Amino acid sequence: MRFILYFALTYLFLPFNGVIDLLSILLFFVILNEDDKFSITFSFFIGLLLDLYYPVTLGLNIFILLVLSQALVFIRKYFVHEPLTIIIVFVLFYSLRILLLYIFSGKFIGLAPMFFTIIACLPVTFLLQRLCFKVWMRI
Repeated sequence: MRFILYFALTYLFLPFNGVIDLLSILLFFVILNEDDKFSITFSFFIGLLLDLYYPVTLGLNIFILLVLSQALVFIRKYFVHEPLTIIIVFVLFYSLRILLLYIFSGKFIGLAPMFFTIIACLPVTFLLQRLCFKVWMRI
């Protein structure tokens, strides 16, 4: 049931991705809470949707999200799932995504959407944990 929820939220969040990057928060949540194979597959799916919905260069979002997802899958077992570490790791994950997108395509995302995305990370993560696991914080 959680997997259907993830894909439904992907389609709901896609039109609002220009104002606040809810897809990055959803992908970050899936990588932290699901197994490796599903996380990588889901990051490929989100990258493909972003490439088709916001055409930059076909395959660029897929490449960036797969590399960052694989790195996060590798290091997720080494940090504690507390609110402060979740925020720090998300800021690093999101900043690297924005930096790589800017380096490879020259497309710069405004500062307001980046700020709103970082602010919304923790509340959206808590809501997703409540929806998927029936708890506010999963340790």
